[in-house]
Amino acid sequence: MLQKADRIKTAYPTEFTTLLGTLAARQNELTPPQQELVRYLQAWKAEYDGQYDIAISRLKATILATRDVTLKFRAKASIIHALVVSSHYEDAFSELTQLLLLLPRVSDPAAREQGLLVAAQLYNEVGQYDLAITYARKLMDENWLGRGVCKGYNEKLRAEVASGKQRVVGPEFNAAMDACTQLNELSYANFIRSYAATVYVANNQIDDAIRLLTEHYAEVLQSHFPRLISRYESLLATAYQKKGNVAAAHQYALRTIENGVPNEVSPPLVAAYHLLYEQARQSGDFKAALDYHEKYAAMDKGYLDVTTARQLAYQRVAHESVASRLQIETLNKENHVLQLEQALGAKAVENSRLYIILLLLTLGFIAFWAYRTKRLQLHFMSLSQIDGLTGIANRLHFLKQAQASLESARKANQPVCIILFDLDHFKAINDKYGHAAGDHVLKQTVNECQVFMRSTDLFGRFGGEEFSFLMAGCGPEDARIRAEQLRRTVAGLTYDSGTVASGTGAGSPISASFGIASTSASGYDLRLLLAHADTALYAAKRAGRNRVAVFDTNVAVIVSTGSHPTLEPDGADSGALAGAFMPRAS
Repeated sequence: MLQKADRIKTAYPTEFTTLLGTLAARQNELTPPQQELVRYLQAWKAEYDGQYDIAISRLKATILATRDVTLKFRAKASIIHALVVSSHYEDAFSELTQLLLLLPRVSDPAAREQGLLVAAQLYNEVGQYDLAITYARKLMDENWLGRGVCKGYNEKLRAEVASGKQRVVGPEFNAAMDACTQLNELSYANFIRSYAATVYVANNQIDDAIRLLTEHYAEVLQSHFPRLISRYESLLATAYQKKGNVAAAHQYALRTIENGVPNEVSPPLVAAYHLLYEQARQSGDFKAALDYHEKYAAMDKGYLDVTTARQLAYQRVAHESVASRLQIETLNKENHVLQLEQALGAKAVENSRLYIILLLLTLGFIAFWAYRTKRLQLHFMSLSQIDGLTGIANRLHFLKQAQASLESARKANQPVCIILFDLDHFKAINDKYGHAAGDHVLKQTVNECQVFMRSTDLFGRFGGEEFSFLMAGCGPEDARIRAEQLRRTVAGLTYDSGTVASGTGAGSPISASFGIASTSASGYDLRLLLAHADTALYAAKRAGRNRVAVFDTNVAVIVSTGSHPTLEPDGADSGALAGAFMPRAS
């Protein structure tokens, strides 16, 4: 019964609900692992019903309680999906990074399908359509039990329609719908039909859109899936409005609002409120128009906030395009206000007060919306925190976090150490193998070094091949031991034919030089700490590279060395230790 419930949850939602109720009533007869799976399925059902907070809470409890790695993976994938649809994009991306790291270790085909699917869904939600298509195709290639073609097609067509790559309803749509229908995955089939209807409406093929949607509307209602139902009803409202059937458009717009996911901001709700507002305005019911416009404005602003959150989480949206859209939308709203002003002169005196109130509210909303949006835009423009290549903190974010950490340590009279390290002869790898190879070396070096990080440590890339650690509660000796561990780890790597490997090999060896500064010798001034760490790093370089140097009372002392793997000699005298102690100019 458990296996069947798990298998049919999307294909036969009504039977799944009945089975789940039966299993929950027989909890006492189940083994602990079976009870864990029941709790996971209950959490999945809450997510399906749009109860995202409840679903996330139950899924987190499942992750903490179970020892089953596969169930942990599936619960984490479900959490990501719930975070996506509830607009917690930063948390979703954080979870997705961990999930994709685990994916190569997961062999269970159902769990792999779920992981690939949630990756495609998340990238679709944030508008990264090429990445969404990539994971959708992987899903189709694995095609577990024939379901990968259905679900993969759904995400692929969704991305292509949203990005404008699919402008006609061709054979691919029919193939996708047939694949889902054969598996009785009717919700997926109906989502694909909604993408086809979107293309029909865009091409002004209104009759085709209405036919496709109405033929399967009853089936969609039986799914009890709020996101799917509201999407169909919003498309029907739009289609009927374009066709001139105002009554039908009004009816479906109201149903969109009634059947939408509670407390969720979505494009179907925005479109429904806007349609109702336009209908009321055109019919002369200005009281209703004002009411609908306020709701439309609030929903539109909410959706704008969601979009901004997506951009901040992924940090890849062009700021210029945001500003352009802002200007265009502001001009459109101002044009609408001018139309209302012109309408004032043709109405009776008793209606003029209502018009003035509507005008003032609209102007106030535009000003507030533009001000808040501009502030958010400037805010996320200043928040480029993550280095795009390695995934660790970039220079600006590292310095900001380091300053705060130093201030806290100073108040607590706690020691702090900074380690700067730089890959030796990195230019030789770029010259010999190309910059793509150099990027691969940087990423693998970061991955190896992160093994030695504590939860309180800061790790950042200063640019090029230079990196920095900040370790609170760490004295010079502890920092030296940590730096030596890092030095040996990096020195154990070699690069050859596109691969970074541990241990000795025939490829190009990799090494790094390390400089350490501590608050015991340099105080809590970040600039001075960095300057002294840089002096020590320079001393390690001058002393022959692949070394650790500690700054202590105006000199850098070489405290550990390794065999220096020469890539391309640069003419430095590795034996000139006296010169290595000279301070490096800031």
